[in-house]
Amino acid sequence: MQFKKIQAVIRVSKFEDVRKSLHGIGIEYFTYHEVKGVSFQNEKKGTYRGISVSESAAVINKCLLEIIVPEIDSADVVLCIKKAAQTGEAGDGKIYVSDIESSIRI
Repeated sequence: MQFKKIQAVIRVSKFEDVRKSLHGIGIEYFTYHEVKGVSFQNEKKGTYRGISVSESAAVINKCLLEIIVPEIDSADVVLCIKKAAQTGEAGDGKIYVSDIESSIRI
């Protein structure tokens, strides 16, 4: 059986919505980490006495979810996360899907 690793970086405020949605489609276990991102999108630039200056980049709190699922279920999991995490604004997050070569039970 082939497996996929799904990593999703989402807003902290959407974590509970995503968790409930994943539980609703039968995902009973996943790991998550509280992470920080850095955004340069709204960086303010200007000049002071002829020297280019900019304000420091914004640090943004996010959650990183990691879920291992059978390949056949991966599209449903991605769609579930996307629907639950989406606000329609920039910065909603990213979802990455990669192959799992092997897994070893400890």
